[in-house]
Amino acid sequence: MRRGGRILVILGLFLGAITAVGTFVVLSSAVEQGTRIPTKPVVVALLPIADRSIIGADAVSVKEWPEPLPPGKFFEKTTDVIGKLAIQTIYPGQIILDPMIIDKQKAGEVGSRSNAAFVIPEGKIAMAFSINEITGVGNALQAGDYVDLLLTLQSSTLPTCPPAKPCTGNEGLPVTQIMLQDVLILQIGPWSSGTGDSKGAAAQANIITFALDRQDALSLKSAREQGQIDMILRRAGDHAKFDNLEPVTLQYLNKRFKFNLTPPSTSGLR
Repeated sequence: MRRGGRILVILGLFLGAITAVGTFVVLSSAVEQGTRIPTKPVVVALLPIADRSIIGADAVSVKEWPEPLPPGKFFEKTTDVIGKLAIQTIYPGQIILDPMIIDKQKAGEVGSRSNAAFVIPEGKIAMAFSINEITGVGNALQAGDYVDLLLTLQSSTLPTCPPAKPCTGNEGLPVTQIMLQDVLILQIGPWSSGTGDSKGAAAQANIITFALDRQDALSLKSAREQGQIDMILRRAGDHAKFDNLEPVTLQYLNKRFKFNLTPPSTSGLR
């Protein structure tokens, strides 16, 4: 083969190789573009968000989510959900949809329904109760706090001891005991005034709303009309129950704190 023909063959092979590589690159790019899944920016949870809790800035972020998206209204900006109230548990990685949150700032406005029904835990009911600075722990209570309820009853209204049952010695004396424990506060102040400023409401409120079991609500209703009720505020995160507390009477105080009081003598009375 002549030298000129050999050069043409080599040049043809070289051009063929370039063409093959170029075709492969073009086809690969076309395939990649054809299989690319469209996405949209959505707000998702980064941290677990408990129900009835305020959504913080560190708990959410914007992520690109492949379509199709779950049905329902979603959010594209974190500012649309920060500060809102979660009305169900939201898990990390979960898209935040409109039915999962509620705007507490707008609750109670004219034409808007109260958000009370949304924040009641499952199996509970809401019950209002009147408070003052003393029974309300010096206006320290806020929505989301947990309290114990102390009840003092006057036993002077109880029937006298029947013959078959001996008296305990506490007849006629007031008795104080913890009545209910770990009770969730849903709201401080009237719901119609909105729920955005719970701290400001706590300074003036004379109404508190509890989340209770139905039987506990009946008990609280009866206790409210027959005794004196005070509240003690639990430390944040403390949900321990105490079942061995001793009821406190005058005799208990006399013995424990060593007053050494004695009843008046009746020997000279006839």
